[in-house]
Amino acid sequence: MDVTICLPALYPLRYVVDHLEYRSPSTQSASLQAIKFFYDFWFIKHRTTFCYSFYFSGHDPAIAIHEMTDFFQYLENGRLVSFAPRALPFKHSSCMTNASRVRAVIRFIGYLIATYVSPYYRNETPKELSRYASRLNTRLLICKDEFKTLERSNQRYYSRVTQGFQSMTGDMVENVYRIVVPSSKHKNNFLNPFPSGFIQFRNYLIMRLMLNYGLRVGELLLLECVSVKASIKGDKFSLIISMPRNMTDPRIHAPSLKNEYSHRVLELDKVDYEFLMIYMQKIRKKSTTHNFIFASSQNPESPLSYNAVHLIFSEVDKVFSLNYPECKSAERFDALMKFTPHITRHTWAYLTIKKLYHLKNKRFNGSGNNLAKNSLSMGGMDEAKEALRLLGGWSIKSQMPDLYAKRFLSEQANAANIQRLLQHDSDFDCLIKELLNGD
Repeated sequence: MDVTICLPALYPLRYVVDHLEYRSPSTQSASLQAIKFFYDFWFIKHRTTFCYSFYFSGHDPAIAIHEMTDFFQYLENGRLVSFAPRALPFKHSSCMTNASRVRAVIRFIGYLIATYVSPYYRNETPKELSRYASRLNTRLLICKDEFKTLERSNQRYYSRVTQGFQSMTGDMVENVYRIVVPSSKHKNNFLNPFPSGFIQFRNYLIMRLMLNYGLRVGELLLLECVSVKASIKGDKFSLIISMPRNMTDPRIHAPSLKNEYSHRVLELDKVDYEFLMIYMQKIRKKSTTHNFIFASSQNPESPLSYNAVHLIFSEVDKVFSLNYPECKSAERFDALMKFTPHITRHTWAYLTIKKLYHLKNKRFNGSGNNLAKNSLSMGGMDEAKEALRLLGGWSIKSQMPDLYAKRFLSEQANAANIQRLLQHDSDFDCLIKELLNGD
């Protein structure tokens, strides 16, 4: 906001509307916080707003690109402008946070290039504008790469390797279900940490949907009663992932879809469909004033919040650690550090790409041509990744499907290597026996 005229700053507002609208609330908040710091920096250094400078430069994004190093230094100095030269510091938490903020501003500048380096705003030929935009994007990419090494990517990778996987094994999934399965009249589930009845069934259904379909928390919270649909013949069922229309969300932190690719239709298993219908028709309170599927158990039955979902997972994690300590042991390479909503999405993606890959290649298993089989195998992996991309609601540029494919391929490679070693050991044993018999 421009505190002088009490209106939103023009270019960040357009960025929100055109680019950030369907991003998660946390992404929007982090991006706008970084841009706010950049606007503060610009005003302190130039004694005018960035909007004013950008407009009177003829909408030239170049004025912002060469300020990125000074902006980073401004953040490192506790948001104080200093023009003394300074080398890039060692990695530490605030440094990586500040580098991430610079990269958020770089994405904002990229939007300015794509939007304002055009004939509508600049009096140049389309060819000249195209060349200029290309040069700016190249400079921006170089600038982006300079700060990339200061972010948490290496630290995240290190924590994944040393602190357990981000997904669960089949046995771990069964253990989770043992905890959250609702109590019945004939059998009480003493592992379930939640009050019996409405809450247990709701939480069980939440776990099923997140483990079976890889839903993000925001997508789960946006589900409406009309999101569950049957086909005309009644033999197939679907879950519609989309933003609600003509509905006011009463939540303070209203959920949203991550991006435009998050809009999708997922085929529901019949059992999941039946559970959803039981919950909506017989368990969910009729007095609820909204149409979201998952509601709080307390009056006035408001829609479930982000915090409520994370609290559910936290309670399950406590029981999981207490009753299945071997699955949380730091001494095990495949142990789980903490059970979170993101773990369910990782688990779904990893198990799904394995299944997709085997289905894509099943019809080629009988082929006698090894070269053709290898070629089809790689094609099957590419098809599996694209299918996973659609199911998971990832953008075309997202590398997440490649991440899960890499882990799956790594497992296959390790299995092949172990088989090779077993065969080598067998041949070596035969050789030793021959040598011993010869003596």
